Amino acid sequence: MKITERFWAIFDKAITILMVLAAALIIFDALAVSVDVLLRKFLSITHTGLFEITEYSLLWMTFLGTAWLLKNDGHIRVDLVLNSLNPRHRAILNIIATIMCVILLGVLTWYSVKLTLHDYQAGIFLATVLEPLKWPIEIIIPIGYFLLFIELLRKTYGHLASWKALFKGEQKQSNSTPGGES
Repeated sequence: MKITERFWAIFDKAITILMVLAAALIIFDALAVSVDVLLRKFLSITHTGLFEITEYSLLWMTFLGTAWLLKNDGHIRVDLVLNSLNPRHRAILNIIATIMCVILLGVLTWYSVKLTLHDYQAGIFLATVLEPLKWPIEIIIPIGYFLLFIELLRKTYGHLASWKALFKGEQKQSNSTPGGES
C-alpha cells in the first residue's frame, strides 16, 4: 500500500469516527432536552447548565461531522448551473471553486488556531452559568477547519484528475476523427 493510500485510509477512518461522535452528540442533545422538558413540566426541576451544554455540543457536532459530510457529498450545493455545463467546463468550475475554498479554509484555520491559542494562553473563561474555560470549547473549530481543508485538497486533486482525463479524452477523440490529423 502506498503511503498516500495509507494516509487517506487513516484519514477516512478518523473522520468517520468523528462523524459517529457527532451523531452521539445529537442523540445526547435530544435526550437531554427531552428529559429537561419533562422534569420541568412534571416536577418543576430544571438543570440550569444543561441548555449551555447542549449549545456547546451543537458547535462540536457541527465541526466533528463536516469533513465526513464533504467527503460523501452530503453538503448542500446548487447544481443547476453545473448540470447545464459540459463535463470539461464543469470540471474547470469545480477546480476553481475548490481552490477558492481551500484558500478560504486555510485562512480560517490559521485565524481560528491563533484565537484558540490566545484564549488558552490568556486563560479566558466564558461569562455564563457554568463559566467554563473558552479554549476547550472552541478548539474544535480549528480542528474542523483543518479537516475540511485536507478533504478539500483531496477534492481539488480529484477535480484536476477528472479534468485531465476529459482533456486527454478530447485530444484522443479529435486525433482519431477523419481530418483530425495535421
